[in-house]
Amino acid sequence: MYKVLLVDDELLDLEGLQRFMNWESLGMDVCAAASSGFEALEVLRSQTVDIIVTDIRMPIMSGMELARRALALELNPKPKIIFVSGHEDFQYAKQAISMSASGYVLKPVDDADMRRTLEEVRGILDREQAQSHLQRCFSDSEPLLKRELFMQLLDDGMPDADKMLPLLQQVGITWHRTVLYTALLEPDDLSWKLNGFGEEAKAEMEKRLETAVEQFCAQERIQFCRLDRFRYALIVEERVDSSRLQGLIAMAVSGTPLTVTIGVGPPVTSLTELHLSFRRAKEALGLKLFLGKGKLILHTDAKGPISATAKDLDDILQSLFLAVSSYRLVAVDDCNEELFVWVGKMETKLEIYQLFLHIVSKLDAFLHTINEDFYILLGLDRKHLSILYQFETTQDMKSWLRRRMFELSERLQRKRQGKKYKLIEEIKAYIEVELENNVMLRDAAIHFSFSPNHLGQIFYDETGMYFSDYVSIRRVERVKLLLGDPKLKVYEAAHQVGYKNLSHFSKQFKDYYGVSPGDYRRHL
Repeated sequence: MYKVLLVDDELLDLEGLQRFMNWESLGMDVCAAASSGFEALEVLRSQTVDIIVTDIRMPIMSGMELARRALALELNPKPKIIFVSGHEDFQYAKQAISMSASGYVLKPVDDADMRRTLEEVRGILDREQAQSHLQRCFSDSEPLLKRELFMQLLDDGMPDADKMLPLLQQVGITWHRTVLYTALLEPDDLSWKLNGFGEEAKAEMEKRLETAVEQFCAQERIQFCRLDRFRYALIVEERVDSSRLQGLIAMAVSGTPLTVTIGVGPPVTSLTELHLSFRRAKEALGLKLFLGKGKLILHTDAKGPISATAKDLDDILQSLFLAVSSYRLVAVDDCNEELFVWVGKMETKLEIYQLFLHIVSKLDAFLHTINEDFYILLGLDRKHLSILYQFETTQDMKSWLRRRMFELSERLQRKRQGKKYKLIEEIKAYIEVELENNVMLRDAAIHFSFSPNHLGQIFYDETGMYFSDYVSIRRVERVKLLLGDPKLKVYEAAHQVGYKNLSHFSKQFKDYYGVSPGDYRRHL
């Protein structure tokens, strides 16, 4: 419904126009009736009015003055004005026409004449509203249309691109028939770096990136399109040297924790070939996997020389696993470096991902041979390995694998030490109990279900002493304590710890303490 404001200082005329015109059938509603120009201006300031129907001749402020003031107000849209006057005021008609009045009705007002004038004004309003709606629709859809045209140019190619120039220009894509190249900007490690940020902070970084790209492209007169929330495609004229895009890399991430990488495609001579340049730009961006991030990567860049003397993969893995299980961290690092010679030979992230799954599978199988489990040792869920596919460079992957292998080796070492420490303590306790029985290695091995050689090696590795030497020392130390009891004779003390040969005992005691048992007793 269109809103109508009626203005007339003659109250009867004002009420008659309000009551006797079928406003609803016209699609209109009288929102207010004012008896002066001043009162009408207050209505205009407080609510939206589409049509003003006003008497021309009114005291103090005429209808003409009201119209001038109404049109001077910052109203959107400007109201349509219909003037009402008597025959004697017809000279005002010329002024009304000069003010682009929408209608002029003579008094006394004929209902049919007024209705016809209102219908004409309604027709004008309908057409303006339809046009405004179309403009809004185009304005709302312009970014989507621009993106769609961009993607046709860059991904699919547009055989009739030259014929589409008017439409391209309408959404801001211009071309001056020069050499062009494309570029693709992408933030690095987006899923990690934004992890922990709230939606408000993410939106702020998104806005900063968008503003930086807009400003840079405006300065350099570069056509660009936002492909998704953070990625941008650029169409660049040859006059803009690709090295100048380094400025965009710094500008794009200012004030954010992000870094960005830009892949640059080769130049082409027509819009119809842009998709070929963009394909190479995406391939260049893919080289980030090998060349690193936060930089400009050209389509001519290579991923570097690859060693032709790499070891057999299974040999490298076997060496790596043995180094991990034996806690040889330097060897772990060396094997990791050799392994990434193999990674460097691969062309796609999928191939590398499959290699990593192969490594983990082999490692898990190896650990099961020593009764261990890869996932349990590292506290990982099998789904956690999907993180490998999120790495954006081989350096990231190498660092991750190196950390995991070091962590695995450390845990195995601690676990191994924990098992052996407990075993050694139990062996020592067993020796204390059995000391007087002249305990032997074979007795301890039987007790702990080991072979004598294996148990003896474990004991030596953990204590740095042979089993028999430790037993001899503990006997001597026990005798030394017993000699503190004056009631015990020397031979009785020796007998209590399993010595059968007194001369042998005396020799061991003197070798250990530097004095004979008797001299030690006398000096107590």
